[in-house]
Amino acid sequence: MNIRVSFFLIIFSFILFLSGCASLPREPVPIKHINNAEVIGIPNVRSWAGEVTEHFQQDIIKSAEQERQHSLSRDEQGIPQYAVLSLSGGGADGAYGAGFLNGWTRAGTRPEFKIVSGISTGALIAPFAFLGTDYDDALKKVFTTVNTEKILERLSIISLFSSEAMTNTGPFKRLLEQYVTDDMIRQVASVHDQGRRLYIGTANMDAQRPVVWNMGLIAKSNHPSAPQLFRDVMLASASIPAAFPPVYIEVEVNGEDYDEMHSDGGTFAQVFFHGGTLDLKAAGRAAGYDKKKYPIKDLYIIRNGQQTPEPEHVERKLSNIAARAIESMIKASLHGDLYRIYVTALNQNINYHYVDIPDVYKSKAKEEFDVEEMNRLYQLGYEVGQQKDPWQKVPPGLREYIEE
Repeated sequence: MNIRVSFFLIIFSFILFLSGCASLPREPVPIKHINNAEVIGIPNVRSWAGEVTEHFQQDIIKSAEQERQHSLSRDEQGIPQYAVLSLSGGGADGAYGAGFLNGWTRAGTRPEFKIVSGISTGALIAPFAFLGTDYDDALKKVFTTVNTEKILERLSIISLFSSEAMTNTGPFKRLLEQYVTDDMIRQVASVHDQGRRLYIGTANMDAQRPVVWNMGLIAKSNHPSAPQLFRDVMLASASIPAAFPPVYIEVEVNGEDYDEMHSDGGTFAQVFFHGGTLDLKAAGRAAGYDKKKYPIKDLYIIRNGQQTPEPEHVERKLSNIAARAIESMIKASLHGDLYRIYVTALNQNINYHYVDIPDVYKSKAKEEFDVEEMNRLYQLGYEVGQQKDPWQKVPPGLREYIEE
């Protein structure tokens, strides 16, 4: 049974058991104001996924002017040739994406990305990928030296009656403070000012809607809480509901302070491009580019997992049947995400590139974050990343319907 799915199953098996326990205190945003809340002191840094907002739209238009002072790739007519990177969820399998990026660097073909988006474990990789190859060593260290004890503390049965999750993520928070330093966040702000954008997705559990965060705008904020917010968004995006406690973001409405409950962005999507927060055609026109499109040439998707079916006999046992169902639902969800992004790419004349963990790989993990297995997966990604063309050009299952 897949270790990650088994972990989910153990967590969810307690939900009904604990459902009668008293809830913990909080000050949630009143439902009637849920669309009007802003982060205290740092407004206009996020948007509902699927909703084009004026502040996100103006920010991507502004990026065109910023990049004219810097060195993003351009064709012989001087038109930008953007590359975009989307990083999926996958827990410890993020070691594959980390290895792939470093192998891509070694191959000498890794581009500078206009937009980097990440969700769940992809949110942990995204800032390193956004900042470029100078952060490859740090990225490798994160995904090859961290074990379960450096991510979470399992709670006792007694503690569960007064908790909102099965674990305590204190070690995870300390890990983020160690690697996502204030200096690194300042570097994100600097790259943002060069016209590039970093987006991370979380799930607003109260609103039951996905949220896309503009991490460069957070990094640029002079508000004293900005570095902590940056790390909190990363933590929230990777916090599996019920397994990890949610992250509470302090917000305000009409001068009153409240909190929002945010959790794993993978609740809504396994991978995303810009989450439907941008009208790229309109942005392209406003920035003075071709009237038909925004100048993105290539979109690269790294899937931290395996997407093809993995046939196996399922025992007539509740845990095995439930685990198999959860694993299948995760794959089905990603299938929809990949096809949605593919349609977006077709509409914008963007070249679609997709890669996942090769089918030959079989996990031998003994725990959720198994250092030995993560090193093995990192090395596999490193080798695949150096290949001349490891990319699939259409989503899985569509190849046979596409004429070459």
